[in-house]
Amino acid sequence: MSNAAMTALHRPETDDQLLREYRIVEPAERARLLAELVSTGDQIAIYENLDAQPCLKSRLLAYDPTRDSLEFEILPKQNHSADFGAGSQAVAVAVMAKVKLQFDIGPLKIDVEAKKFRIKAPSSVVRLQRRDAFRVLPPREAGAQLFVREAITDRNEWRTPVLDLSATGLSFQWGQSTPPTPGKILQSCRLELAGVPAIACQLFVINTTAEEPLGSGITRIGSEFIGLDSSAARAIQIYVNAAQTRSRARRPVLG
Repeated sequence: MSNAAMTALHRPETDDQLLREYRIVEPAERARLLAELVSTGDQIAIYENLDAQPCLKSRLLAYDPTRDSLEFEILPKQNHSADFGAGSQAVAVAVMAKVKLQFDIGPLKIDVEAKKFRIKAPSSVVRLQRRDAFRVLPPREAGAQLFVREAITDRNEWRTPVLDLSATGLSFQWGQSTPPTPGKILQSCRLELAGVPAIACQLFVINTTAEEPLGSGITRIGSEFIGLDSSAARAIQIYVNAAQTRSRARRPVLG
């Protein structure tokens, strides 16, 4: 059972087009994903609406395919109202090892003393690949570039190649001043991808790694996007999908 803390990835996706494209409606695959979520025990954030903080942290205890129902456990040390979710479309978000799952769970009314609750299973599940499970390498012939300012007031910006990219973040080289520490926010960046209008973005530094040879002064920075608008997020997702398709096409066929 996973005890991983809630992260930014637990925020629900709100881009309608993205949700439509990655929505799983095929019954067997939907059932497989729900059963996998039961087996992993990963935490689930339940939102009363898309703008709120997660009101409820839970886990999926059981999926009954015969009754097409789900049983959730409410994790301890939480306060929730008796009419949580009443009259609104609550949303559940889980972050598993390789994928992020999101699904609607309908209006809820949960007793304040309840430790479990059961609902009808969703008719569909949105499945998104996690950044740390799938990253693309920008093609050499149309490499991605990141323009960085270390502060909003900094007039100077410098350019660096993007080393890998996903829908939720990227890695790049830092060869300037002292590299940022994990947790720092780079507030004035610009991402340039072939065939895509320049994307203004903020980056949250996740990790830093000294590049070989040691002492070269080059550091690899792993980062996560913060607050991308829906059109920018969509453009990056399309770029990543296209790069994934090209990568698969280049793989040799083993006979």
